[in-house]
Amino acid sequence: MILSNNMKDLFALSIPLGCRYVDKFFQKPEYDHLVTFAQNKTTPVYNWLYYKEGFSRDLVWDLLEDFKATAGATVLDPFCGTGTTLLACNEVGLNSIGFDVLPLGVFASKTKLQRDYDMNKLRDAISWLMSEKFGETSSRMVDVRFIDMRKAFSRYARNDLMFFRDRIMRVEDESIRNFLLLGLVSIVTEASNTKKDGGVIRIVSKRHLPPVRELLKRRLKRMFKDLDDVKRTDASADVYLGDARSLTLEDNSVDYCITSPPYLNYVDYTKLYALELSMLLKNSEELSNLRKKTMRSHVGAEYHKTENVRSEDFERMMRVLEERSPGDLPLMVRGYFEDSFLYMSELYRVMKNGGTAALVVGNACLPDVTVDVDLILGEIGEQIGFTLEKIVVANVRWCEVGSIRKERPVRESVVVLKK
Repeated sequence: MILSNNMKDLFALSIPLGCRYVDKFFQKPEYDHLVTFAQNKTTPVYNWLYYKEGFSRDLVWDLLEDFKATAGATVLDPFCGTGTTLLACNEVGLNSIGFDVLPLGVFASKTKLQRDYDMNKLRDAISWLMSEKFGETSSRMVDVRFIDMRKAFSRYARNDLMFFRDRIMRVEDESIRNFLLLGLVSIVTEASNTKKDGGVIRIVSKRHLPPVRELLKRRLKRMFKDLDDVKRTDASADVYLGDARSLTLEDNSVDYCITSPPYLNYVDYTKLYALELSMLLKNSEELSNLRKKTMRSHVGAEYHKTENVRSEDFERMMRVLEERSPGDLPLMVRGYFEDSFLYMSELYRVMKNGGTAALVVGNACLPDVTVDVDLILGEIGEQIGFTLEKIVVANVRWCEVGSIRKERPVRESVVVLKK
């Protein structure tokens, strides 16, 4: 792809003066749309649950080709989200292992990876569910607390969602039950008076909301058709509820890693996907406890000082941040990189010698300081024992802070590390 002079200038402007990794930077603008979920929105099975923080299938395939991954290799994604890495690996016959701290991601990943359905039984189950006559249900949606559920859903939508959930949970066949439940979970936002706006959920006025039954019927019909459109192989694909900072894997057990840790952008996924999680959790306390366990990319996670990061770029940035922005922000940023040290140390432990890891990350534009996440992770990786092979820059955009437009450029990159 030919770069315009403006793009070249912006890329050059984004590299800090005196950066010791300047020769590690490479531009790959064709990654611009691949580091987002955009492609997956129209890809069968990958699009069963919209997860805008994910990356696209073709990014995984391009990285695997770059790694020269061979048959029999195992690919790890410790922040697997809704399973893009795992699905993409399975399609090309590579084994994969995924972890995520969010039950929503683990559930969605497992359901997408299910195979060998009895299609007649699945078709009959969908027909049965759609023919069930509405009635009252004693089940109640989990109150996520930070948003008024009575405004988020009409009384009819709340009742209908829980009615279908009750019926689905009676299905004995686990794979069919999961398929139906994912269909229901995936329409929760559509059935509500809410929208995801950046990193938050907002109450909005939606006119002529389709009934829950109609939304669910359309979704299950499309999902059923998708089962004929996705390629499956015999490669293994395992998904676990777990923390990337403490992986339950043996040393030297994986060949590659393709993942995207949470961006340093204040987004609390337990809030952003709270409505979907409300269909899977038992009560609001579970949601609150889950929030504390997430990676410290937002102020709701618990902070434990460890002081394990030794990075010149990190300490230089923290001095500016602590001087100009006292309060929770410096704690969040320090916690984010301390957590990054922990999960990258785990990556190093479980990866075989010669293995390669690709981390899709976005730099953060905070008041008074740009956090070059890609550079700092490269430096942390080398502290741990990795070699920083390259930083592939997918895009560079102007950052806007407050009323100041085009204040600073920020990068979105793929950090490639070699053990």
